[in-house]
Amino acid sequence: MNEAPKIFTGLVGQEQARRMLAAAIGQGSPSHAYLFHGPRGVGKLEAARDFAAALCCEQGGCGVCPTCEKASRGVHPDIDVLEPVGSFITVDQVREINRDLSLRPHESQARVFIIRGAGRFNAESANAFLKSLEEPPPFVYFLLLARGLDRILPTIISRCQPVRFSAAPPEAIEAFLLERFQVSSVVAQAYARVSRGDLGLAQALCTDPDLRDRRDRYLKIGENLGRAAWEGGASQMTADIILASSQAGEIAEQEDETIPEGFFSAPKKRRDQDAHRRAGQAQKRELNLALDILEMWFRDMMAMAAGAGDTILNRDYELELENLALSSKVDNYRRALEAIEATRAKLSYNVDLELALQAMFHQLREVL
Repeated sequence: MNEAPKIFTGLVGQEQARRMLAAAIGQGSPSHAYLFHGPRGVGKLEAARDFAAALCCEQGGCGVCPTCEKASRGVHPDIDVLEPVGSFITVDQVREINRDLSLRPHESQARVFIIRGAGRFNAESANAFLKSLEEPPPFVYFLLLARGLDRILPTIISRCQPVRFSAAPPEAIEAFLLERFQVSSVVAQAYARVSRGDLGLAQALCTDPDLRDRRDRYLKIGENLGRAAWEGGASQMTADIILASSQAGEIAEQEDETIPEGFFSAPKKRRDQDAHRRAGQAQKRELNLALDILEMWFRDMMAMAAGAGDTILNRDYELELENLALSSKVDNYRRALEAIEATRAKLSYNVDLELALQAMFHQLREVL
């Protein structure tokens, strides 16, 4: 196993992580546990799947053998993925790992446990998991995924090799989109910039027409505000965002119901209880997306008005921004950004969503 793996093709803008993981495989001396940490959407799960494939593959991650192929589809019997089944990773899940640690691999040279949401161990499950980390069999590897290290016990961190993932540079995302998808250079540049380092979001904009439609609708709201064209007023704008966030929650709930019971899955009753929570999280993500898009719109309006058009994020809306932005309103656009941020802060305190959004739109009308 003296060659670096060929499988890390989906890592974008993560050269440090790629080099570290490739060296571990290429030198034949991987650690028994790794902690992948970094923002959402930067490729931690994809990297974990690729690294797991390389650990299981006899050729160190060739990318073409049955082991690598199964790993890429998420169906390899020696690669198990654990996710929180509620608010936490439970002690029952950890006990299931502990019971299976001594089982030899089914068809490869390793068994790999990918643990998503590693910051969501509770006290009992974290302490139980420490026993798994201390002395696993030589063929067992743990890959923990987390957004940050602040919610993970120092005793768990100390037993893992940390691998940091950062927001991908827009240039790297743009090049990836141009290579992988049939999009124009303007669109690739726009999606790379508005994703702000989130490769998953940039890819979704290329492949999900519904997401593109929602982005266009939110941008249209910003454009109408800039034109002082309300098209139904604050109530209609509020209704549009609430409807989209509610639909996102419904989709998440339906997807949750389709997950079959199996390895590390919660019982049906628990999954039903979690469905509402997952739907709420999806609604919150959609709401944050809407506010992000509005925020980027007025950030671009301010940049264009100040003569810094080359820095705008929404490159595919450059003409609209150029026609709308007024140099006399730079301060107005700044206050619009402040109003959106203030609303985001209010919503984190569980205030009434409809009232908060209506108040925001009325304030935006006043400052614009």
